[in-house]
Amino acid sequence: MAKTKSTKPKKDKKVEEKVETITVRKCESQSLWVVRDSIEVTISEYPELEGKSLDEIKAYIEENSWDMAAPSNCTWADSLGDALEQCDVIREKDCGTEVSILFE
Repeated sequence: MAKTKSTKPKKDKKVEEKVETITVRKCESQSLWVVRDSIEVTISEYPELEGKSLDEIKAYIEENSWDMAAPSNCTWADSLGDALEQCDVIREKDCGTEVSILFE
């Protein structure tokens, strides 16, 4: 008669890998608040604005300034959005830098 040993299931041992290298990258996000000089918009130059309330005019300009003609006093611009973007900067404020470390 052969002797048999009862075998218990072996527990899997966790083998930690030896880390040899890791790729690390620093990312920065900077926030800058820029205030530009104003442009006076004459409502009568824009038929799409006539009859609208002040709040409706503001909303329309925010959504469509790049598709609107440049004001008559801004002959150098292609659109109202372009005219606003090219106005002189009158104030800048650095709102801080956020730094992150990323791993690949």
